[in-house]
Amino acid sequence: MYEKLAILIPTFNPTDKLIKTINNLNENGFKHIIIVNDGSFNNEIFSKIEVDRILKHDFNEGKGKALKTGFEYLKKLDFDGAITLDDDLQQDILDIKKIADYFLKNEGIYFGVRNFEGAPFLRKFANKIISKVFKVLYKEDICDTQTGLRCFPKKMFPWLTEIEGNGFEYEMNVLKTLVKEKYTINKVYIKTIYNGGKSHYHAIKDSYKIIKAILK
Repeated sequence: MYEKLAILIPTFNPTDKLIKTINNLNENGFKHIIIVNDGSFNNEIFSKIEVDRILKHDFNEGKGKALKTGFEYLKKLDFDGAITLDDDLQQDILDIKKIADYFLKNEGIYFGVRNFEGAPFLRKFANKIISKVFKVLYKEDICDTQTGLRCFPKKMFPWLTEIEGNGFEYEMNVLKTLVKEKYTINKVYIKTIYNGGKSHYHAIKDSYKIIKAILK
């Protein structure tokens, strides 16, 4: 059903949640999965998964750089689009399928957005601040500016490789440029899932970088 959609997952020092994520995807019809190993120290986990391709950075370059590496690779392949997601089970498989189904019915840009109910206080607070700053500056109400669940058509892959930023600010730069260039962003509301695992996102430090990217 999803033969023409690729799944792109950037990862750094993943846990067994990556295995569960891939199993969930395979069981629900997503067979074309591209992993970008962003310079992980422990690579044993990658021997336990079967995906189309594992791309590797020699050292940790950041989530944004990993996504750009993935889009650069996908430019050469025959997919109609790609869905990006995280490696930690914080995106429900039903929400991923919902976005895929929307895309297959009407090709476009889709963002899975959360309301952050039940999220850790610092993450919820940081997201509210970022969203308010973004709305004031760009007149666009995006309640989840840092969502990792995004879907793009193939025609945008070259464009996505040229966006500035190698860390978490890359995703903000993508959003900012989409709004400035008046692309339509289809927002799909998804579950807020926080399972207590360690995150590579630091609420204060990375939010500061993101706000700097907004103001730039």
